[in-house]
Amino acid sequence: MKSIRWKIVLLCVIVIVVPVLLLNYYTVSVFNRFTTRDLEEHMIHSAFMVSEQYKSLLDESGCIDEFRRTNLTQTVNAFSREIQARIQVLSPAGLVLCDSSTNAAENVDVLMLPEVVSALAGKYRARSALTEDRQYMYYFIAYPVMKEGHVCGVVHVSRHTSNIVRTINRMIKVQRITTAAAIMIGILLATVLAYSITSRLRRLTTATMAFASGDAPFAVSVRGGDEVADLARAISLMATEIKRTNQYNREFISTVMHELKMPITAIKGAAELLEQGAFNKDEARVKFLGNIRFEVDRLARMVWELNELTKLDIEIPRAQKEKVDYGMCVKEIVERFEPTLDVQHARICVTVPERPIHARVIPGRIEQVLGNLIDNAVRYTPSSGRIEIEVNTESDNTITTSVHDTGCGISASNLGKVFDRFFTTEPKDKPKDYGSGLGLAIARSIVESHQGRIWVESTPGQGTTFFFSLPTAEA
Repeated sequence: MKSIRWKIVLLCVIVIVVPVLLLNYYTVSVFNRFTTRDLEEHMIHSAFMVSEQYKSLLDESGCIDEFRRTNLTQTVNAFSREIQARIQVLSPAGLVLCDSSTNAAENVDVLMLPEVVSALAGKYRARSALTEDRQYMYYFIAYPVMKEGHVCGVVHVSRHTSNIVRTINRMIKVQRITTAAAIMIGILLATVLAYSITSRLRRLTTATMAFASGDAPFAVSVRGGDEVADLARAISLMATEIKRTNQYNREFISTVMHELKMPITAIKGAAELLEQGAFNKDEARVKFLGNIRFEVDRLARMVWELNELTKLDIEIPRAQKEKVDYGMCVKEIVERFEPTLDVQHARICVTVPERPIHARVIPGRIEQVLGNLIDNAVRYTPSSGRIEIEVNTESDNTITTSVHDTGCGISASNLGKVFDRFFTTEPKDKPKDYGSGLGLAIARSIVESHQGRIWVESTPGQGTTFFFSLPTAEA
């Protein structure tokens, strides 16, 4: 039974049938015990009343005359009609003195009955037995009549339980019908429930397999607010993200191939010209070897930055962040970074709050972000300009870092592209393809992995300001 549909049906049937059967069994058992106990109590009460009457009619010698026996018979018959039972009064010798039944077919040797034997010995006893045809149950009690510590007689009461048996049989019949109806209703409801669940799961499976094989886009609408609908929405979101990621990867690979093709073509062209004789000319050899070196450096930088982008998605989510004084961390980063710049560069100023501002970061990665932003600012700002780095807290939960330069600025049409991979806005006085266009993409990936965001504001001719915000350690 592999299908979840039939598993649900079977489970529902078991859940319904087992409690119903147990309840039916318990009900019949309780009813049988209650009626049997109630029947015995009535029989004991009648036997006690008859025994009291019998003792009052005995003479001093412990015998009873015919007149008194008639009175006793009337009492026995009255109680017999009341409880619908056969009542016999026996002498200590086991002789039947009174019998409410005149049916000779019912006469048996009472002295052979075990309950009578016990009663003649002074002990009360009850017994039940089936008729020979096993259709009815009889219940017997033998009540010893005690006088001055001796057994002076026995009251034997017997009653068939046909009414109780018929009632129990009717209960069992009704309960069987009820159980069958409960099973049918349970199967119907379980089938409907199982179908409503599995049909949607089958649609999800079919659509997912079709999407996985590339035959069709994932487009399944599952109505409802239960877990299956939640699963469908989650798979739909996953499919959308997979589609977006695949499209992004295709575009990314296409862009990488395009970016790699240009330096490779330049290297190949320079190498071919050198092979064709340019190597023998000093000026041409220096030029083409310089071009090769430039393109190789550019390729090496591009490969390193692509490797960085790949590692960021794997390393940063697993890396252990440190709680640091963010202001002091920024100052130390700038102090380490500034000596690596060209001698002639714009003046760099750092402003951080005097009080400690704590954040949980990976210091090496934050240094990478600031390094990219400062490197861009230095590249586009003349040596007479100014670069201002400022850290402030706009709220208790966010730290904002800004890197402002007084360079050439970025046109409005390019502001939305600066964080795209391989996008560059090189000034005309710089060598072609000076930057790989991956630095800001790396910075964005690092900031977002710290649950922050990065953005830019710029006015052409007046400078550019890059901002990135991070949550504080208390956020």
